[in-house]
Amino acid sequence: MLLEALFAFGTLVLKEFVKHTTETVISHCANFFRRRNSSSQHANSPYSNKTAKDVTQELEVIDVEFVEIERKVQYDGYTSRRDQERIQELELLRNDKFQEYQKLKSAEIVEEQCTSPEDYETSSLENDKVHVLQFHMGQVVLEKKCSCGKPMILQSKKRLDGSLYQLGDFFWACTGFYNNPLIQCKNTQSFTSKDIGFLHKSDIFEFQVSNQELSTIFHDASVEKTAIKRIKSHLKEKDDEIFCPVHHVPMILREKHNHAGVALDMFFLACPHSRCQQKVKLKSPAQLAAYLKRREGRGII
Repeated sequence: MLLEALFAFGTLVLKEFVKHTTETVISHCANFFRRRNSSSQHANSPYSNKTAKDVTQELEVIDVEFVEIERKVQYDGYTSRRDQERIQELELLRNDKFQEYQKLKSAEIVEEQCTSPEDYETSSLENDKVHVLQFHMGQVVLEKKCSCGKPMILQSKKRLDGSLYQLGDFFWACTGFYNNPLIQCKNTQSFTSKDIGFLHKSDIFEFQVSNQELSTIFHDASVEKTAIKRIKSHLKEKDDEIFCPVHHVPMILREKHNHAGVALDMFFLACPHSRCQQKVKLKSPAQLAAYLKRREGRGII
């Protein structure tokens, strides 16, 4: 099986479409554990009793210290040598912890897939299924690295004319784009649409309909009103599968000011870091459904 990427929600992107779910999961499990066992023979294994959630909490603690130092520097009016050295130490520690998070999260997802293959199914990706990609926008992408070694994220071009998105609008972008100019990486990779497939959880009902059908369902007045109410109940909560690409901490659900009641222009996820401007807009029915699925276990269908 040719693995293209693994999303933190547990969806695999396959370079070629495979219809038989059980065989796909078994192949993926075998390949993953073979690589894991091989790496553990040459280094201390990162797989222990620690969980990805534990590392997420450690990343948040690191970010708190970053904020404290920033406040101190702002109060002092300068950056002391001691503060600069500690900032460099924290940056290295944060990068190491995020790598640890990715390894642990990948292992947890594979373990779930191997334990319960009957809970997964495969499907091909076509133009009328672009909402499947939108469902994963902003999520941490595991097992997908840029040539510089940094993780990549799923992005899409803008369609300002309001027309329907096509598979060719999506691409992979290096998270190094958000680093400072000295170490910035602007690498991108096209999203290969030919024979692409997904291995995903079978209870994501939004994947069973077309992009147009999902849009029609969402814009039913009662469905949209209910979705807005449900999402508003989670304002200021963390989303453990949407990380800030700069600070590697879970982003927080916010409501946009002056949205005029338009659901697709109402909510976004923001970095909790006080001076960070990174945001993930929830601007499609698929993204709103994905948020509800992550938080409540059920989307909009």
